[in-house]
Amino acid sequence: MTSQPLRILLVLLAVFLGAAVSQTPKAVLPMVAGGAVPLYPPVARATKVQGIVHLKIVTDGAKVVMAHAEDGHRLLAIASEENVRTWVFSKHEPTSFTVAYRYRLDVHADPNNPTVTLRFPTEVDVSIAPLLLSDPPARIR
Repeated sequence: MTSQPLRILLVLLAVFLGAAVSQTPKAVLPMVAGGAVPLYPPVARATKVQGIVHLKIVTDGAKVVMAHAEDGHRLLAIASEENVRTWVFSKHEPTSFTVAYRYRLDVHADPNNPTVTLRFPTEVDVSIAPLLLSDPPARIR
């Protein structure tokens, strides 16, 4: 008989704790106010390197003060770090967060103009056609 009130108390406690955890506010990320356009690194394009780079960045309330690539190809990581360091933000509390840069070679893309999709401040996508280093082979008849 005493176990029934204990079960009810445990169920109510679980429901209350679940509701409290789900109402924890999400961190407010700063708004990007400006920065350089990210481009596909020419050497990475020529060597057909593509992939994702995750950067851990730290801001001082106005700009990026530290950017460190956590993974990804070194050619792409260097370009990502250089680009994110150009970002300036609307005034905010100093914070840190991760930004994902995705580099993709697309045979259907314009070879002269990259496509850049920005989902500030956490995602940057850059795609362009692969670089052709020579003319296609001639047909032998």
